[in-house]
Parts: sequence; C-alpha cells; structure tokens
Amino acid sequence: MKGKGGAPGTYFLLNTKAKIPAIGLGTWQSGGDLCVEAVKRALAEGYRHIDCAHLYGNEVEVGEAIAEAFSGSLKREDVFLTSKLYCTMNSLNKIENSVRVSLKNLGVTYLDLYLMHWPENSAFGDATDPPSNSGNEHRQFLNRLKKAWKAMEGLVELDLVRAIGVSNFGVQQIKELLKFAKIVPAVNQVELHPFWRQDELVKFCQSKGIHVSAHTPLGVPTSGPAPADSGSGGEDEPGTPRLSFRRSRSVHGPMLNLSVVAEIADRHKKTPEQVILRWGLQRGTSVLPCSLKPDRIRKNTDIFNWSLSDDELKYLNQIEPQVCLFGNNPLYNLSNSGFMPGSGPLQSVREMEDDAESNS
Repeated sequence: MKGKGGAPGTYFLLNTKAKIPAIGLGTWQSGGDLCVEAVKRALAEGYRHIDCAHLYGNEVEVGEAIAEAFSGSLKREDVFLTSKLYCTMNSLNKIENSVRVSLKNLGVTYLDLYLMHWPENSAFGDATDPPSNSGNEHRQFLNRLKKAWKAMEGLVELDLVRAIGVSNFGVQQIKELLKFAKIVPAVNQVELHPFWRQDELVKFCQSKGIHVSAHTPLGVPTSGPAPADSGSGGEDEPGTPRLSFRRSRSVHGPMLNLSVVAEIADRHKKTPEQVILRWGLQRGTSVLPCSLKPDRIRKNTDIFNWSLSDDELKYLNQIEPQVCLFGNNPLYNLSNSGFMPGSGPLQSVREMEDDAESNS
C-alpha cells in the first residue's frame, strides 16, 4: 500500500502508474434505491472505488449516486470506477459498444478500469480451472481471447478506459494472455478470502506486475432468483443475462465465526469482517466488500492504522480446507437454472443469521 490519498485513503500502484484505492464498494446483488443509497453512503464514508459490471444490471443506479456526489464536492477524478465486459462469441465485434453502454448508464466519459469478466467468453467459464488443453476447444478459446483482448486494448487507445484487466482468470489463462498481449493486464479481480487464498495465483500475478483485487472477500450469500425489479438494468443488448440473486442466508458465517478469526478480532477490538479485510490488504490485494447497510459500509473502512502480526497472518494462512464459494460448476448453468449451484461446506450452511440483516 502506498501513502495517503484521502479517507480511507491508502492505495496500490498499478502498472499503469495509476492509483487503485485499497478498498472499494462491490455492487453485486445491489439494485434499485438500495443500490443508490449504498453508493452514496460509501462515497460519504470515504470510499473512492466503486466496482460495477454490466451483468449486475445496476449501473444506472450507480450512475445516479455518483452524479449526486459529483454535484457536490467530489470530482470525477476523485472516484475510481471499474466495470466489466460481458462478451459472447457473437459480440466480439461489439466490445466498444459494450463499454459505451456502461459509460452511458454510469453517466461518465471514461472508466478507470475495464475488466474482462470471465476467462471464457462463450460462457461464464470456471474461475479456477485453466482452459482445456484438448485440441480444438483450447484453440478456439485462445482465438476468442486474442480477439477480445485486442479489442480491449483498442479501448485504451480510444481513451474510453484508462486501464484494462481481467477477472476470474487463473495462472494458466494469464500465461496464455501474456503471450500475445500488447498491454499487460493492470488487475486480476478474483475471489479471495482465508478460505480461498489462491496463494499461487496471487504470487504469480504480483510477479508479473498485475495487481490482484479481491471480490467477495467476505464470502457470498446463498443464491436464489432475485426480484425482477431489483435494478433498472439500463441500456442493454437483447439476450444479455444478469448475475442477480436474492440476498439470503449467510455462507460466510463459518469464516467469520471461526475461532481463530474471532480471537484475532477480540484481541484487536475489531470485527471478524475487519480482520479478514485487513488480512487481504496485508497480502497486497485491494478488497471489494459488498454491503447495503450504512453501518457495515462504515465499519468495513476501519482496516487502516492497525495491522495483523506475523503470527496472526500465519494462522489465517493455514485455514483448511480451501473452498471456492462458487463451487466447481461453470456459471453458465445460471442461464438455465436462475441460481448458482454450490459445492463444499460453505454452500451447505443454512442455519446462519440472515445475510441482509447481519452481514450486509
């Protein structure tokens, strides 16, 4: 982390020399007036990074909130805005249009960071497995990736985005990308928390000058179809799916209630969430917790001006088993089922308190 730049203020330096705030507000599963209020509250509490995606279906609401902020004391350059590309095989030639849709919905003229949302652009893909090495499938993946990344690089030349990166890419996928990329990804945004540390991936990215940002650093709620009116969706293209789920019961309760996390939290007089977010910062990763509750949004920023000891980090880095909260199934199952299939112990938890009340 580098210096100070306003409350909360600390940031990481990207390979573009731009500064990415150490904490940002994730907007997944946020829609309607709740989304507007959450973003407004976050900006008021000192957040300077808002993480969006076209698939979330709420960029109009985010735009409404930041427009109000920009009418006050904040300027566009004060806020780091990230969005993500949803790309299908049939839309590789529409990538410029996709970013322009996000810009229109957000009400801005450029993005600070634009990410390829998934490594496989013919579906959502698996966030953890490398692409198949079997013949045609692998060659098709590489061909699509090359075309998509070239178009992403073109967005920088057009000054529509200041930096480009990837999301949910594994080591092998990044290695393939680096073979032909003219612009090295500035960021890889992936699932990271003590139950899914991805040590090899983090070290590899950092060795290549790629900053790692943690989405779902506090876990994700269990899934179910969301109300149809949870977000405006904004301008769209026909057939675009949405990553939209009802907030339900907590699946990160076991992580927050784990004795080693609770003991460290008590020792520092912090919450378990603050301990886990601090752990992320000390690994050199920025964190993007999602929340709708003003109190939680405020508390999540109390991760500066204190630190975890080497022994505390060691304990957190030894938590087993390691479990990806998204399970092992490709997320393209979403388009048919309307919910995310889960596997592993965190997904099976049903008795925890309601996520919207206690963990949002």
